[in-house]
Formats: sequence, structure tokens, C-alpha cells
Amino acid sequence: MIVIIFILVLWYGGLFFQSFFLHRYAAHQVFTMSKTMEKITFILTWIFQGSSYLSAYGYGIMHRMHHAYTDTEKDPPFSIL
Repeated sequence: MIVIIFILVLWYGGLFFQSFFLHRYAAHQVFTMSKTMEKITFILTWIFQGSSYLSAYGYGIMHRMHHAYTDTEKDPPFSIL
């Protein structure tokens, strides 16, 4: 039972930080954070996403490329965007 709870916490934590930090903050710059809060959120994103973590800078660049070239041959081949 503990393992299932652990997996669910990692799963939903990863989804949250993907949406909150990487997508809304890094890619779309919807809001701003202090440097301290940015570092804390960065670390939590890294912890919750584990091996699937992609740096916020890299994610932001690829996501903007995705919006610029959606459904064309130049669209980056990443389903996470």
C-alpha cells in the first residue's frame, strides 16, 4: 500500500510541476517568482519528475518552437510539449 501511495504522489506531483513550473512559468512566462522560489520549485520539479526531467530552459525553448511550428515538419518531436 505504501508503494502505491508513493507512486501516486510522484505521479501527481510530476503532473503538477510539469504544468505549473515548466509549462506556465518556463514556457509561457504567465507569472514571475523570486529567485529563491524559482530554485525551490526547480528542485521539487527535478525530484518529482525523476528521470523524465527536462530543464526549464530547454523545455521553454522546445515548447515555444512547438507553438511556432505546430503540425509542420519543424515541430519538435516531443510529446511532452
